[in-house]
Amino acid sequence: MRIAIVTDSTCDWSPEEYEQNNVVMVPLKIQVGGESLLDQVELPSEEFYDRMEAAAEIPMTSQPSPGDFIAVYERLAEEGYDAVVSLHIAPVLSGTLSSASMAADRVDIPVAAIDSKNATSSLGLLVERACRMRDAGSSFDEIVSAVEEAAAKTRLYLAPDSTDNLVKGGRITEEQAQGAAMLNIKLVFALNDEGRLVNFDKVKGSKGIIKRLVEVAASHAEESGALRLRFMHARNGAEIEKLIKALEAEGIEFEVSGIDACGATVATHAGIGVIGMAVSPLNG
Repeated sequence: MRIAIVTDSTCDWSPEEYEQNNVVMVPLKIQVGGESLLDQVELPSEEFYDRMEAAAEIPMTSQPSPGDFIAVYERLAEEGYDAVVSLHIAPVLSGTLSSASMAADRVDIPVAAIDSKNATSSLGLLVERACRMRDAGSSFDEIVSAVEEAAAKTRLYLAPDSTDNLVKGGRITEEQAQGAAMLNIKLVFALNDEGRLVNFDKVKGSKGIIKRLVEVAASHAEESGALRLRFMHARNGAEIEKLIKALEAEGIEFEVSGIDACGATVATHAGIGVIGMAVSPLNG
């Protein structure tokens, strides 16, 4: 049985990684600076950062249409695939899954449109899991069941370097931002079990972010053993390197599946300098 894996651009993989893993990516649209561009296709993350900083208003994203997904699913059927596993950003963050689900009902090929309950690198961990199972010869039903189960065990933690976009997006007030800056307070967020971005903790400075994320990883490792980690950032790779070294120094057993350039859906809220860590059990 030939099984196709489909995701959306909020997965934040590089074009090379999609190609290497034979994953089809359906892009969201980004409205920035008066233009509407296809995420990661017409507007790579690095260019998006420049446009976001220059824009007077915070960028907006919109989901692909059902027709966009129908075109992809029908093409895969014509290419000889027997079924499609279609993994997408949590519906509390985007209407992408709704479009994929509507499209799934309008094509002849079996399609499982799955709520990852995640976004960016944590969605990437789930897509990676689906690819490993496909390549190992697992059935369509086995992949769908395993990915849905894994979604509940996969988490994303992220820490903005600046509060500028948080203020623009209405997540905190200007007064709160100024108070945090005066005290060198950094905010840490997480995606909850629905995929909603929620306040997780407050820490002191960049070193506090590293320390807190190491504590989080240690807690996950204590609960589930060795970890699979994937990291993301917006022009802050140096902090990711520090985080990885700190995790190693703590003696946590983990494998790094990749480091992503944070895409528009999260970077719009978190801003330049954000770092993030996606966590899932290595074997489960």
